[in-house]
Amino acid sequence: MALAIATIADSISELSVAGVKIYDIDEVPAGLDGRYPSILPLAEYVTDFTMVRDSFGGGSTAKMTVTYTLHYRLCYAPAGVGRTNTLTNFAGMIEKAYLFLDAVLAVDTMDGLIDIVPLPVTSFGVVQDPAEVPYWGCDFALQVMEFVN
Repeated sequence: MALAIATIADSISELSVAGVKIYDIDEVPAGLDGRYPSILPLAEYVTDFTMVRDSFGGGSTAKMTVTYTLHYRLCYAPAGVGRTNTLTNFAGMIEKAYLFLDAVLAVDTMDGLIDIVPLPVTSFGVVQDPAEVPYWGCDFALQVMEFVN
């Protein structure tokens, strides 16, 4: 049995979203510098793991369908900087969020998985980067299905 979570994370980091840096799970910085919007895996990256056996056999040979949710955060721009541009930051944040969702929805095939489905976007507003610096941003949850063995 070999889950492809690292392969899928790499594939997500290679999605193309204009003007946005998407980090892989092994690239997450200690903090962001605020020069450009970033999408990065959250510390609680994998949740809602379920497995269904699709055939008989031992764990290393049985066919299985595995589903789980991967969590990402968009850090668009530092909050509290240029307060007169709050509406501009909010509009830009929404644009980048939906460009990321468009990129996920446009995937025909992605290394490591069978299907990927965006779940509702949450936390629109002020979020924190890994160094707990406040940013305009939001959180994404991507439900993944993969066949194992």
